[in-house]
Amino acid sequence: MRMPGRLTPPLILTLAMACTSSTGDDARPPDPGIAFTHVNVVPMDGERTLTDHTVIVHDGVIAAVGHSDALDVPAGAQTIDGSGAWLLPGLTDFHVHLRSTDELLSYLAHGVTTIVHLSGAMGGAPDVLAYRDQLANGQRPGPTLYTTGPILDGDPPIFGGVSVVVTSPEEASRVVAGQKQDGYDFIKVYNNLRPEVLLAVTESARQQGMAVIGHIPRIAGRADALQRALAAGQDVIAHGEEYFFTYFYAGVDSLLDLGRVPFVDDRAIPDAVRMTRAAETAVIPNLSFVAMTRRQLDDLVSVFSDPEMSYLPVGVLEMWQDQTPGRRADRDRFDRREVAKYAFLKNLTLALRDGGVPLLLGTDASAPGVFPGRSAHLELSELVAAGLTPYEAIAAGTRAAGVFIGRHVPSVIPFGLVAPGYRADLILVRANPLDDVGNLAMIEGVMARGAWFSIDELRAKRDSIVASRLR
Repeated sequence: MRMPGRLTPPLILTLAMACTSSTGDDARPPDPGIAFTHVNVVPMDGERTLTDHTVIVHDGVIAAVGHSDALDVPAGAQTIDGSGAWLLPGLTDFHVHLRSTDELLSYLAHGVTTIVHLSGAMGGAPDVLAYRDQLANGQRPGPTLYTTGPILDGDPPIFGGVSVVVTSPEEASRVVAGQKQDGYDFIKVYNNLRPEVLLAVTESARQQGMAVIGHIPRIAGRADALQRALAAGQDVIAHGEEYFFTYFYAGVDSLLDLGRVPFVDDRAIPDAVRMTRAAETAVIPNLSFVAMTRRQLDDLVSVFSDPEMSYLPVGVLEMWQDQTPGRRADRDRFDRREVAKYAFLKNLTLALRDGGVPLLLGTDASAPGVFPGRSAHLELSELVAAGLTPYEAIAAGTRAAGVFIGRHVPSVIPFGLVAPGYRADLILVRANPLDDVGNLAMIEGVMARGAWFSIDELRAKRDSIVASRLR
């Protein structure tokens, strides 16, 4: 993936001056900024650490990065002593379903500073476009939000309440243009789109300058559904498990009918990887979603006794209780299928990495068992367990997301690196995450668009939401 170029020293100076001055009737005192001093920086432009550095932030943007002996802190700037700590870009969860604005603080508290909402408006969060603007303007604390419109699906739709039924190429063009006009960032496609409609969606999206994200439509048949989606130019496959349900699904149902755990032919993985790489399609492995499904089947009590459960909005908690996989009528059959799928997905994820397919971190929060914000850390650990290095796993949730969104969303301030000119989305942690991705959970504080929150402040904000529900 091509990374944006680094700024030269004259541009650093120009940026700092632009961020601290204004003219005319709207003139205001210069922002003194925030400086992280004596911190170890993990810039994510390569697998490296910059020791004893200072990072200066002005007006939501990183203005300068340099060794602490060589970079002066601006007069009046708030100083955060980063001695013995590590500073890296905030995480992006590229697959969430925002079901309540209460969830926004949960993302921030776990270092997730950008989220991509993949289903349009939902019952507990009816106006995602307004939330996106409020977050960008600082009216709400929380991550930067990007969003699709309602899901584009065929007839019948899988989820009618959040979908638009599209049955012809002409409808596809109108719906895509309408979602662009409404201000959505991406288009999401789903299982029951016919092939000719999917092609019209992707062609219309390209004309509108929008990326297409989603499931692999399979209503016309599973065996060649992946090939059709890639040929149509789908930009992101939203779950690694979509490969299991299409290109690798032959014989699965017959083996399940016999009461057996299905066999997945891993010998076909290289062909699937080559096709995906050739199409320049990115993949969200979404291993955390599958891992939490497995955990709910094996130990549901531990999921529902987790302290993080107290932060779930009431409506989300009720949905989890109703939709937990252990309540399925076909539980035993589903269990056997999940055993096969989970093992396959780890092999596929490593092969995608080896094959140069862009990987994006996404979790499907807040699906049952998938805690908003904290699930990003589970995804990181699952990616490492699949064979990625800590750096590669973190890159999927930082620089890779910044590159993709920068390429497909107009006028985005670059993000995903610790570098001058990049949006000031940062996590301060107590240990080096390149040694162990688990260290990313040791959060001292989080910065979102230049606003700094200590971890104690974030905990207090979340606790106040919980307390307000009891009044």
